Amino acid sequence: MRLLSNRILHTANKSARLVVCLACAIMAAPAAITGCAALQGSLGVNPLEILMREPGKWALILLLAALAIAPLRHLLMMLAQRRHWEYGKRLPDWNWLMRLRRPVGLACFFYAAVHLALYLSLDLNFSWHEFTGDLRDKPYIVIGWMAFLLLLPLAVTSTNAWMRRLKRNWKRLHLLIYPVAVLAEIHFLLLSKPGVTDPLPFGWVLIGLLGYRIMQRRPSGATSQERADGTAPERPIRQDAHKS
Repeated sequence: MRLLSNRILHTANKSARLVVCLACAIMAAPAAITGCAALQGSLGVNPLEILMREPGKWALILLLAALAIAPLRHLLMMLAQRRHWEYGKRLPDWNWLMRLRRPVGLACFFYAAVHLALYLSLDLNFSWHEFTGDLRDKPYIVIGWMAFLLLLPLAVTSTNAWMRRLKRNWKRLHLLIYPVAVLAEIHFLLLSKPGVTDPLPFGWVLIGLLGYRIMQRRPSGATSQERADGTAPERPIRQDAHKS
């Protein structure tokens, strides 16, 4: 079992691009399923509402998933140390997991942009008058716009070129993901009808992730080994790991 876990983690690190491609395919599935259901007319009694809200829900799910990757790495490292795995006890062993943060974040932005585009087209019919009325009368619309506008620079600066250009400021900028998550959850809560509990599980997950962030000793949440993207310098797997 220990040998198998070592080989799986080592293979995941060596085939990080394949892992990212598989993750992208999985993240594209909700859009494909919803699109097919819309074309077949099987979205239920209120298809427009479902069509607009599903991308927004998936944007929030992926946002929380991006925030959960670092705590998940910490939890898996602790598990590897307790089980005495040779591979998995150190930061570089989980580089493949940290490399998922960028595609997950970009997928979150994609679903948020689709959610916004459908709202502007299907709900408002691109009417400026309707839009200003919503901003005046519906607080959740204002909060949703705030979340999207804060998310926009994170998507734009997600490239390696922007990391090199912004240097230390890149990490500071990307801390905006936390207020984005809070605003997105509030947006979901306010637009839900009374008695609907769908936003509550997302809220509890967010509270847990924020608690993890607060308990971290380092304000940036990184160690001296980490690069800007959260990965750590690679190390070769020890030969005796295959004998465990």
